[in-house]
Amino acid sequence: MESKSPSETADQKSSSEQNSLISAPAITLPKGGGAIRGIGEKFAANPVNGTGSMTIPLAVSPGRSGFSPQLMLSYDTGSGNGAFGLGWNLSLPAITRKTDKGLPRYQDSNESDDFILSGAEDLVRMLIEDAPGHWVTEDLPPGKIGVQDYAVTRYRPRIEGQFARIERWSRVSDGDTHWRSITKENVLTVYGKDGNSRIADPQDDRRVFSWLISESLDDRGNAIVYEYSAENSDGVDLSGVNEHNRGGAGSLLRNANRYVKRIKYGNRAPMLDPNGKRPALLSDEQVSDTEWLFEVVFDYGEGHYHQLAEDADKRIFVGAKSNPAPGDKWPERQDPFSTYRAGFEVRTYRLCRRVLMFHHFPDELGTEDYLVRSTEFEFDETPIATFITSVIQSGYALETNGKSLKKSLPPVEFKYSKAEIQSEVGKIDGESLENLPYGLDGTKYQWVDLDGEGISGVLTEQADAWFYKPALGGGRFGPVETVALKPSIADLGGGQQLMDLAGDGQLDLVQFAPPVSGFYERTNEGGWSNFETFDSLPNLNWRDPNLKFIDLTGDGHSDILISEDHVFTWYESLAEEGFREGEKSPQFFDEEKGPRLVIADATQSIFLADMSGDGLTDLVRIRNGEICYWPNLGYGRFGAKVTMDGSPHFDTADRFDQQRMRLADIDGSGLSDIIYLRSDGVHLYFNQSGNSWSAGRRLDIFPPADNLSSVTVVDLFGNGTACLVWSSPLPGHALRPMRYVDLMGGQKPHLMVEMKNNLGAETIVQYAASTKFYLADKSAGMPWSSRLPFPVHVIERVETRDRISRTRFVTRYAYHHGYFDGIEREFRGFGKVEQWDTEEYAALSAGDDFPDAVNIDQASHVPPVMTRTWFHTGFYLDNQRISRIFAREYYGAPQKNDPNYETALAEFTESLLTDTFFEMDLSAEEECEASRALKGTMLREEIYAIDGTAEAEHPFTVTEQNFAVRRIQPKGENRRAVFFTHDHESITYHIERNPDDPRVAHALTLEVDGFGNVLKSAAISYGRSQNDPALDPADQARQSTLLFTTTENDFTGIIDSTPDYRTPLLCEMRSYELTGLALPSGHDRFTLTK
Repeated sequence: MESKSPSETADQKSSSEQNSLISAPAITLPKGGGAIRGIGEKFAANPVNGTGSMTIPLAVSPGRSGFSPQLMLSYDTGSGNGAFGLGWNLSLPAITRKTDKGLPRYQDSNESDDFILSGAEDLVRMLIEDAPGHWVTEDLPPGKIGVQDYAVTRYRPRIEGQFARIERWSRVSDGDTHWRSITKENVLTVYGKDGNSRIADPQDDRRVFSWLISESLDDRGNAIVYEYSAENSDGVDLSGVNEHNRGGAGSLLRNANRYVKRIKYGNRAPMLDPNGKRPALLSDEQVSDTEWLFEVVFDYGEGHYHQLAEDADKRIFVGAKSNPAPGDKWPERQDPFSTYRAGFEVRTYRLCRRVLMFHHFPDELGTEDYLVRSTEFEFDETPIATFITSVIQSGYALETNGKSLKKSLPPVEFKYSKAEIQSEVGKIDGESLENLPYGLDGTKYQWVDLDGEGISGVLTEQADAWFYKPALGGGRFGPVETVALKPSIADLGGGQQLMDLAGDGQLDLVQFAPPVSGFYERTNEGGWSNFETFDSLPNLNWRDPNLKFIDLTGDGHSDILISEDHVFTWYESLAEEGFREGEKSPQFFDEEKGPRLVIADATQSIFLADMSGDGLTDLVRIRNGEICYWPNLGYGRFGAKVTMDGSPHFDTADRFDQQRMRLADIDGSGLSDIIYLRSDGVHLYFNQSGNSWSAGRRLDIFPPADNLSSVTVVDLFGNGTACLVWSSPLPGHALRPMRYVDLMGGQKPHLMVEMKNNLGAETIVQYAASTKFYLADKSAGMPWSSRLPFPVHVIERVETRDRISRTRFVTRYAYHHGYFDGIEREFRGFGKVEQWDTEEYAALSAGDDFPDAVNIDQASHVPPVMTRTWFHTGFYLDNQRISRIFAREYYGAPQKNDPNYETALAEFTESLLTDTFFEMDLSAEEECEASRALKGTMLREEIYAIDGTAEAEHPFTVTEQNFAVRRIQPKGENRRAVFFTHDHESITYHIERNPDDPRVAHALTLEVDGFGNVLKSAAISYGRSQNDPALDPADQARQSTLLFTTTENDFTGIIDSTPDYRTPLLCEMRSYELTGLALPSGHDRFTLTK
């Protein structure tokens, strides 16, 4: 039986495909509450990586044919500081040089850097196959804009999915470069059209770090243009000592950063040439001469908007203009900050105070600038960080007096966890300290995360053996364990070092000094690999006090820096292969322009620490009353000196002792703070955005720090914040030899914890460190299959309240199998996440801050629903597929106490869908990259109801799926290959807590074209395997009948000319039902090969 219909729209396609599938009623989970929407705000937890996100759409008028900017303000717990405060970003695309695996070198002729398109992946040069198995860069004809020729290079994302045409255009005459992309719908977007839309080195504009979106044009003549304001010294207090070397008033050194200023769209006349074609690039005259009907203005306090006095009726009026009066200066924020990852300083002085939406219809509206909507932001500003506390959207109507009447929706309000010093002194219990010495001296006894667990234990050497006390969490330690197979050269007090050479979280025991130079690597099984020698190692005095290990390239590897008179010599790390030949960087004669110091100078306190919070290690000099640093610019270069305001006097001149100084990130903000151990107590000084220091905070109750005691800063609880740990060998302290202060009280500051829209909806968020779940699983005998060598703060609980309907809902999360890819330097998320959606009476009736919820009545109570989801993390271990590693945790897997466990597990694994399908033979390196392409995809989901009955162990539904990975182009001349993934098979078991009689639906993707379009697919509903004796034979026959439908889709051809690009569109769909089919003997489902 065949049904055939031409399709004209994507909506018809999705509807037809849905009708061709055999679907079943879905289980309805408890709703999250908070359904009342004020301005479209939405909070969501991302179970893959445990982060929380909040999105707020900005008030923007729609343009012609829906062609208008889609502006969304987004909060993410993993985001940094910016023009909208900590954690908030505006969704504007850009193309930027990637810095996660190394700082940019700007040698574009040999592709020294990787580029990233926002919302996509790393960009890889596009290759073509000019001969079987031989791939080369496509030689494209030059592009032309006016009379200028451009060299064009095409790129594609490392993980393809958008199928856009992405090109870098470099002007032949002078090398000036911009980027452009054309979506599969034929929308052209230009990035970094000119200096206004580029973040570049003020001293060399050829070193462009980021190309910002400049303009977008569709093929119907609609256009959107973006304008930016350059950072400058206006409104900046230049008298601060930290500003002295950043350039004077009007200096170009201050102009690197860019802020989006205005977006214009709704052009009255179409942007098409006489032939009906869009221009390759809009000229300045076209932009300035065009009548733009809509304009979005970002107000940084320059004078666009002012509120007038209320009238007698308490109505609010405002005055607004799209162009402020000349001379109005934008104000400086309280926490200006800098990042140097571009290889030069990019400083942010400004905060966006509001976004204004203007209409320009002077004939129809009677005024040139008609303000119709606004989105305003209120901030909690401090010198350390700035937070959005409320967002208000308003509408405006112009009165006859020329004033705009303002009416606002209730504000959406936010709260964040505070950085509050806790001074309570705790002690480590005696059982945890068993077999440990009194006092940890840092030589024979070390705090170290031996196995990359994200929390430090204690490593000790006694009687030629190594012993390790692993952390159990909560300030507890397990029994002493013998470190298996201690390497023969190991000596904690000797010249060896425990280092992470590869930056992958796996420690190495390293011997640099001759006669034997090499390393042992710690293995996942808790042993050591065979000794490996370095391929390349410089001949150095490894005990030279002027030799320091510091990451100078931003790739996470420890390079070597040696300070000598007038010069720095540095050696780039080759990870486990050794080091490159040394390179020299001259020191400046004037220390104001660059560092002129010897690291081991006994007259100065020289430290290596991150003072600006950009993730790079800077050179720091600390004196009593003066703290300064030279920011790391990468590759042995350091910037001009930054002397910090408010530098503390730690003690009197005769008592100041640099040995009492501790540098640590106290609150987890990324900035290095200072702890000074004075005789009258411990004093804490917070780094205020790399600009200044807070007033000292004193810990009155703390054991005395003397020459015999040891005071260490360590993340004792594995929650990413600092603890001050004191230990003493003195007999008088034997009852309490180790004490600590958890300076942040176990809470990570600066995270959003509450959202309220003032229309009845509230969301309260609680966080936990990933180490909490790791240690709990380890204690329960369920070790993770992968390691996470640092704590990640994840959402543990989300409570949503609806004060209108007086209901409350709680969602809890637990995370397993966290994974950090040390090669790619990426946190890939968690392999298994458990989620509980609950209306449980006990949980909902706890506390008195919301005592009147009506859904706690037992008569309306719905049992908690638990969802277990397994995700692909891109983890690749010795050719083992991650889904097979997880299989032992699936529903139906054999119990470990089964005497034939391994055999039963193998049989169970055989019953699952086949693993990821690679569409061609791949090398081991390519398989690793192909696995990465699957990161974040769902492998399996199981849904249970936790009602305390015997059936609770059986799920309602189980959904399993696998994927196909296609290599679009090999590595070739590039550093990486390009892959595309698509759904391969999906099978859903509707068990309904009765495992003997499931209803099974199976979907298969049979053929996919080169643009991700499904050409052939099949949907199967397997008949009931057990007949219900209560039904008559006819109904039994109907229920046991296998239903099989297939769908075939036809698509148009591709349009790929020089100015235009459009991928194939669906033009016809055919659906068939195949009858009379039966499963092959001995099989319970079809496979793609059958």
